[in-house]
Amino acid sequence: MYVLREIVDLALRVFALGLFVSVILNWIASKPPNGFRKQLNGFYDIFLNPLRRYLKPVKLSPSAPAGLDLSPLVLLLIVWWAIYPFLMWVFGR
Repeated sequence: MYVLREIVDLALRVFALGLFVSVILNWIASKPPNGFRKQLNGFYDIFLNPLRRYLKPVKLSPSAPAGLDLSPLVLLLIVWWAIYPFLMWVFGR
């Protein structure tokens, strides 16, 4: 059971790191996205699109052309405050 717990722990950490990398690449990378960014965005959009239906982008100023997407932050909070503790409890921390 200990090995399974470590695998789940590693998988959630890799998921969170990949989400962080995806957000950073979307902020700094040029357009259009390359193959790696398309793959990464395609994977995380499965998890982010349901959140985006309820969370609209936050405009930081009235003249800003686009808003700030908070769905990756909310997804990370859900993973680390709800899913991670539950799975660690299930697999015996």
